[in-house]
Amino acid sequence: MPGYAVNRLAAVLSRRLPLAFCYWLAQRLADLHCLTDVEGRQGVAANLRRILSYRGVVPARGGVRSLVRKTYQHFGKYIVDFYRYSRAFCSELDTRVNTEHPEHFEWCLARGRGAIMVTAHVGNWEVGALTMARQGHTLTAVVHRTGVPHLDRLWDAHREQRGLQLLPVGDARRGLIEALHRRGLVCLLVDRDFTGRGRPWPFFGSPARLPFGAAILSARTRAPVLPTFMIRMVDESFLLRFFPPIDPCHAGSIEDIERGIVAAMEAVIGEYPYQWFIFRDFWATQEPAMKS
Repeated sequence: MPGYAVNRLAAVLSRRLPLAFCYWLAQRLADLHCLTDVEGRQGVAANLRRILSYRGVVPARGGVRSLVRKTYQHFGKYIVDFYRYSRAFCSELDTRVNTEHPEHFEWCLARGRGAIMVTAHVGNWEVGALTMARQGHTLTAVVHRTGVPHLDRLWDAHREQRGLQLLPVGDARRGLIEALHRRGLVCLLVDRDFTGRGRPWPFFGSPARLPFGAAILSARTRAPVLPTFMIRMVDESFLLRFFPPIDPCHAGSIEDIERGIVAAMEAVIGEYPYQWFIFRDFWATQEPAMKS
């Protein structure tokens, strides 16, 4: 993980340089990182092979290697967007974000029970949160602390500039329930288990340890789950995609809710595997232990 100085420099350059040049520079630096990050590169390749195999895709010669490089390049662009955009600096987004199935979001609002918006480390979830905040919605998000104080403060500051209310992993339950009782929106990333309390669950045909917190929270509060993803398109626009809500009043069980969440993740990650930013073998390694 790059240190504070590198992140601080990225924050400054991302706002002061033209966007096209920022993306170009980020991709070149990502190429360099891809060459030197042997362990991460192998992990991304293993993930891509598993996803493609599950979908019945036989990659062309050199196809996986090309997708690995593409994954690093897209992550470089994600870093640019993370530091470039806040509520005070986001006019560029006005013509770059398209929305698919907004009626699913409106359905959740009409229920009056708040909503649990679940997403994954795919595409650009940070821009998705900013888009919702710009529409006047209050979002409460759970964040993972790195244990590096200066870096955590830098990341928190940029997220708060987008209008997010932040809760740390491991100490978020009460705040999430209170937000839902206020009919608010809570945002959870559900493809990585930072708590160590996740359960093995079929994911792209093989068991993987996934967090069940969103499903449990939905069952206990009766708030619907809304799978939501912000995907980067080839023209550098974004697609905010809402999936059909999962209503806990009709889902049947916590496992049924989780099944719906995983199905939505598989649909998006399967379509855009090079935008899934997991730089380790997801199925063969454990998530790093959460720092206190």
